[in-house]
Amino acid sequence: MTYPLDKLCFQIFKFDRRVRYAGVLDDTGRIIAGGMRKGISSLEPASEDLRLMANLTIQIGTDKTWDQYFGKIQYTFVKREKVNMLIFGVGNNLMLITTQPEVDLEQIAQLRDTVITIYTTGMLPEKPK
Repeated sequence: MTYPLDKLCFQIFKFDRRVRYAGVLDDTGRIIAGGMRKGISSLEPASEDLRLMANLTIQIGTDKTWDQYFGKIQYTFVKREKVNMLIFGVGNNLMLITTQPEVDLEQIAQLRDTVITIYTTGMLPEKPK
C-alpha cells in the first residue's frame, strides 16, 4: 500500500518551509495531487503552467531511452537563480518539488529520500536535528 498523494504533498510542505511547490504529475503532465504552497506566488504566469508540466513530463520520458545504458533516473535536479526543481518518480507518476534557491543539494537529496520513505512505507521518518 502506498501513501495517499495529497497527504504526501502536505508532508513535503511540513518538511521544510522553503518548499514552494509539491505536486504529482501523471504521464501527460496533468497535476493529480498537490500544488503551490499557500501564500506563495508562482514565478511563471498561470498561462504557462500546462506548458511547463508537459515539458517536464516529455523531458523525463525522453530521458528513459537512456535507461538501458545508464540505469534508471534516480532524480533530476535543476538549480536556477530563483528556484530549485527536483523531479523523481513516485509509482507511475512524477513528483515535482520546487524550493527556494538556498536549499542545497544535500538537503534536496534528504528531501527526496524522505518522500520516497513516506510514499513506500506510509511512515513518517524522524526529522534529523
